[in-house]
Amino acid sequence: MNIDSRSLAARLLKASLVLALAAGLSSCGDDAPGSPSDIPNISGNYSGFLTWNVGPINVQTIGVTMVVVQAGSQATINGALTLGARTEPFSAFTGNVNATGFFTATGGGAGTKNTFSPTCGAVTFSDASLTFSGNTARYVEHDNTQSCGTWTFSGTLTR
Repeated sequence: MNIDSRSLAARLLKASLVLALAAGLSSCGDDAPGSPSDIPNISGNYSGFLTWNVGPINVQTIGVTMVVVQAGSQATINGALTLGARTEPFSAFTGNVNATGFFTATGGGAGTKNTFSPTCGAVTFSDASLTFSGNTARYVEHDNTQSCGTWTFSGTLTR
């Protein structure tokens, strides 16, 4: 399968991939805050890579940096995506983290803007999750495409 990575670059840098969290995670999981002692400390600077897969095929690796500022169960996240030599910031978003480390976005970000790929046609956001554990943050996103199947973006960032 020949996937045009330029279409991915346009999608990532314009639609802010990671910020699908802002709308996508707001419908997932339990966002009820626990007691302050139950909430993990997720503050800090995270970095790592997401892999972009189309079905079983690894298409691209995307660098991610993320800064998390936390007050109790509430957190604000911002950062940047790097694809090749190009780095673009993504819009900050806010949300809550529960006692298990699952983050639920409540505002900000770019949302779940659908996009178009010249190779795969319409690209529609499906779901996303962001879970913190110890010094890591695990992100998984699924997007459905018109003609290439499911796109999966996943990776673990380290603090």
